[in-house]
Amino acid sequence: MGGSVWRLADHRRQQRLGSNNTTSQAFGTAIGADYRFSPNTIAGFALAGGGTNFSVTNGGGGRSDLFQAGAFVRHNIGAAYVAGALAYGWQDVTTDRTVTVGGIDRLRAEFNANAWSGRAEGGYRLVAPWIGGVGLTPYAAGQFTTFQLPGYAEQAIVGANTFALAYNAKSITDSRSELGLRADKSFALSNAVLTLRGRLAWAHDFNPDRSIAATFQTLPGASFVVSGAAQASDSALTTASAELRWANGWSALASFEGEFSNVTRSYAGKGAVRYAW
Repeated sequence: MGGSVWRLADHRRQQRLGSNNTTSQAFGTAIGADYRFSPNTIAGFALAGGGTNFSVTNGGGGRSDLFQAGAFVRHNIGAAYVAGALAYGWQDVTTDRTVTVGGIDRLRAEFNANAWSGRAEGGYRLVAPWIGGVGLTPYAAGQFTTFQLPGYAEQAIVGANTFALAYNAKSITDSRSELGLRADKSFALSNAVLTLRGRLAWAHDFNPDRSIAATFQTLPGASFVVSGAAQASDSALTTASAELRWANGWSALASFEGEFSNVTRSYAGKGAVRYAW
């Protein structure tokens, strides 16, 4: 049949509002390949590496190195399609916290975290001649992410361990539904085809909880629950992209993605190159 190989670079920035606002950034690169098993079925895989960093208002932050691997399959049934994907992620995380009670203590923790995720999507593409032949694809999707944190403890790198915390291990799963509309339009150029795409969707997260149990190491019975800046249950998703395909099999893509809610502002930019045969 045929296939392709590709490489992608990504950068994402997010701000989440709460009692302690959180700002985070993620960046990375991915490589992948896909193969068309039949005119209607394609499958592929990807490997990615990168890093993240975050900061919390009033003296906290952290960073991580990450590795991800995933696979997908898509099958067309006339103008309809179904698609599925599975992925695994590993992070080497370092957190820093500053306490200013009776001096300045800098507390650090290091641990590894694991994440598993899956997504299923279906849609139907139709061409709208009344708006210049734009392709419109209403779709629905469901996905989950399971994030596993080990038990870990802070250590003082400056000052004392008086306020150092130990955190219990925790596994949390957030499932999300998504309803949206994709649009696409292609234009023939002198030696290439330009395709513009867009997406607007509503997403609902069923478990935006961001809490974890903690204990003061110097007071083993003094346990409490820490809550991070919660994710909104409902958010709007947007995508805009442009892709150039040349007759020799090469293509280049640039895209912007956004996620917006009453507490979240997330922006991502991606660039990719692909060779198909």
